[in-house]
Amino acid sequence: MSAVEWIATHVSGGQRLTEETLALVADFTLIWALFEGTEAHGEDVIVVDELQSIAERVSHDFSIQRLDEFVTFWSDRYIADGSTNHRFDRLNLAHRPHRTLVENVLIKSDDSLVNKIYATLLITYRLRNNLFHGAKDIQYLDGQRENLRYASDLLKTVLEASGRYIYHNA
Repeated sequence: MSAVEWIATHVSGGQRLTEETLALVADFTLIWALFEGTEAHGEDVIVVDELQSIAERVSHDFSIQRLDEFVTFWSDRYIADGSTNHRFDRLNLAHRPHRTLVENVLIKSDDSLVNKIYATLLITYRLRNNLFHGAKDIQYLDGQRENLRYASDLLKTVLEASGRYIYHNA
């Protein structure tokens, strides 16, 4: 029995998940593994501590147009009337400097290229943590499709700008 079949049979609400959602979860999981394997320095390193240096490193070759698309998407999702909304709170950005940085980028009071990349990586990291470690209610996973799509696309854009396509940590 595949994971999809098992979820549909054994998890309340699992039968309502779309194939598109499940494919996006799988895509995000795979691209995150590639990102972490190529961009993180080792097993003992906490990825969130490396996100700023990754942003600095890839900023020279990062597509500005793509970055603007990512910032616009997440601004539209997490900002209402010039301030953060309930969705933003559910990112669970507990570290105050991270929360402030992401908020400033999304309300467009911080236009630094590196900070915009860093903030979008922080959002993606929180999506990853919430997916893998956060409170689970599979019935809400369909509502994360666009988030997962943009997060995967961000990671692909980082990998393209980085030029690291193989596992350096193997």
